[in-house]
Amino acid sequence: MRQRYYASGFAHSLLTVFLLFGLAAGGVAWVYLGMITQEHWPIRWLELDGTFERVSAEQLRASLVPVATGSFFTVDLAVVKAAAFRQAWVSDVTVQKSWPDTVRVTVHEFEPVAHWIDGQLISGTGQPFKVPGADEIQGLPWLIGPDTQLESVFASWKDFNNELAIAGLEIEQIRLDPRGSWFLQLNTGTEVHMGREHAMPRLQMLVNSWPGLMQGRDLAPVTLDFRYTNGFAVRWPEIPARFAGTYGKEN
Repeated sequence: MRQRYYASGFAHSLLTVFLLFGLAAGGVAWVYLGMITQEHWPIRWLELDGTFERVSAEQLRASLVPVATGSFFTVDLAVVKAAAFRQAWVSDVTVQKSWPDTVRVTVHEFEPVAHWIDGQLISGTGQPFKVPGADEIQGLPWLIGPDTQLESVFASWKDFNNELAIAGLEIEQIRLDPRGSWFLQLNTGTEVHMGREHAMPRLQMLVNSWPGLMQGRDLAPVTLDFRYTNGFAVRWPEIPARFAGTYGKEN
């Protein structure tokens, strides 16, 4: 009788455990289904934040509305973020949820500082990016060089410009050829051949010589060639000769 009693008690306890487990699982399932059902806590608001100088807020919203769907617990923020990144000029995206029914998207825009090869632009951090009509953007200097040398060209452009600013000069184009030779075009129209070595000392020579070069002159040099061991060569613009005896006279 004692053995039968214990067996019956064990079966009763086991049944109780299964019932409790079933109730718990059912409760979890009920809560989960309630959470994922769009009718419960649906996303109702999409908030956009950013400067929106080059990115269109209307176009961004139109691209995000179809993917910012579901409930507060099931909306896929990664999908929303990827959709925002597909917009031109977007450099960074932050996506957050705000209880109980809002998705907040903050976008940061690229700020171009220069042109680069293959229709690309360069941001202030040296990151290349592409946008429609990049080559038509005016007022930016052109950086040219091998695709693998972007970091070097970008750093040299900043260093060279800082040095040239002492003489009131600025680079409109900088080019590094495959042989490692530097070429500059300044805002005066002057073309500067720097060569492959000693670029910064040669640039400092240009800056120190510039006031003397321009003394008594209205036009800047056409070219400056620093590919010499000592000194540099200068070519001045040609001034058309005037025809003596014709000024102020009728033919």
